[in-house]
Amino acid sequence: MPTEDDGAEDLPRPLRQPERAVIERLLAVPFPGRDELLAQLGHTVVDGGCRCGCATINLSVERSAAAPAPVVTTAPVSADLGEGDSYAGVILLVRDGFLSCLEVYSIDEPVRSLPPADTIRPRPAR
Repeated sequence: MPTEDDGAEDLPRPLRQPERAVIERLLAVPFPGRDELLAQLGHTVVDGGCRCGCATINLSVERSAAAPAPVVTTAPVSADLGEGDSYAGVILLVRDGFLSCLEVYSIDEPVRSLPPADTIRPRPAR
C-alpha cells in the first residue's frame, strides 16, 4: 500500500521517463476510461512514494486540466513482473477518475526499480 514519501527528494516532481513509459505501456490495452487516463499523463506529477524503498509512486493530476476517467474499478490495469518465488507486479490505481498511484508489489524483496516498459504484458481488470 502506498505511504507518504520520506522526503528524500523534492516533491512534487515530473514523471521520470521510465515511470511514464511503464504507465503508457499499461495504458496500451483497451479498457473503459483508458483514453482519459492517457490524456491525464501530461498533467501528472509524482507527489510521493513508498517508505519500503520499492518503485511505487503516488501520482497527482492537475484536475482543472484533465477530465476524470469513467473507469469501472480503481485498479483498471495491471501486469505481472515475475513468477514463482519472485512473483511481482504493477498496478495502475485510479481515485475519483484520476491517476493516483503506480503500485509495484512483490511477495519477496521489494522491487526497487521499474522493469523496461517493453517487457511488461498488461491486462485490463476483469
